[in-house]
Amino acid sequence: MSLRASTTLTPEQLRKGWTPRRVGRRIITVAETSSTNALALDSVSKIGGPDGRGADGLVVMADYQTAGRGRLGRRWLSPRGASILCSVAIVPTDEELSAWNSNPDPCDRPEPLRQEGPGAPTFTTQFSGRLTLVSAIAACEAVRQCTEITPAVKWPNDLRVSGRKLGGILIESKPIGQGRRAWLIGIGINCLQHAGHFPAELRTLATSLEIEASHPIDRIEVARSLLQRLDGRLADAARHASSPDLLEAVRSAWERYAEPVGQRVRLRARGREWTGTTMAVDPFGGLIVQTDAGRREWFDPLQTTLL
Repeated sequence: MSLRASTTLTPEQLRKGWTPRRVGRRIITVAETSSTNALALDSVSKIGGPDGRGADGLVVMADYQTAGRGRLGRRWLSPRGASILCSVAIVPTDEELSAWNSNPDPCDRPEPLRQEGPGAPTFTTQFSGRLTLVSAIAACEAVRQCTEITPAVKWPNDLRVSGRKLGGILIESKPIGQGRRAWLIGIGINCLQHAGHFPAELRTLATSLEIEASHPIDRIEVARSLLQRLDGRLADAARHASSPDLLEAVRSAWERYAEPVGQRVRLRARGREWTGTTMAVDPFGGLIVQTDAGRREWFDPLQTTLL
């Protein structure tokens, strides 16, 4: 089954009509790569300078990935030119990283998880979790802007429409020298697929904007809107990282798109399975669950699988 003709993305098309403040000041577009996250990381080391900061906000987009990945090593499959396959490199300043990890927790995470130890949030997981929230918000806003569709976010990183997967987010963190790290935001959104483009076992589980929308989808328009939304939120985050109001605004925006809390869940984390009822998502992106064992537990979005 063939796809509608899809124009290869170019930096000029993606920046048309707006001026990036952080995300999109430098854009690399390619027809094919193994993984946009891998290409973005390689580019950070080449253009970022000694501390990597020169690559902050770098965007990599591809028409096709030969080894695309989702969370926990799962493969991400997409026909050529059918999806938005995007990675954004974030190299925070020390001040931004510290501020994003030191604000009070309005969700009142259980006291044992404020301490060091298994399951406790680290600097890396806290920053990664917040990037997950911001990226999910930006993706939902972009889809809403370009279509009549309002996606829902299934914790921690799936975008869904009518209960089917529309896209996903993969956050990775890598050391880049001088004691610094780069964060890579990988975002995939199904745009032009028809049902026949999905493997038979996924046709009841996956969807695309083309399937769900009442009008033809412009992949360039959706990609441009995604970068604009990411740029606005991450530029504000860099300028006002220490503001509790900003963090609360991020959490509130995420909750507007999130599937409701109070649902029964079964999870795999920390080498075992858990069951319970969801209570909240905290500003670090972690899920707080009232477990059937009678304790509130915090689950790392990067190390937890919903079963």
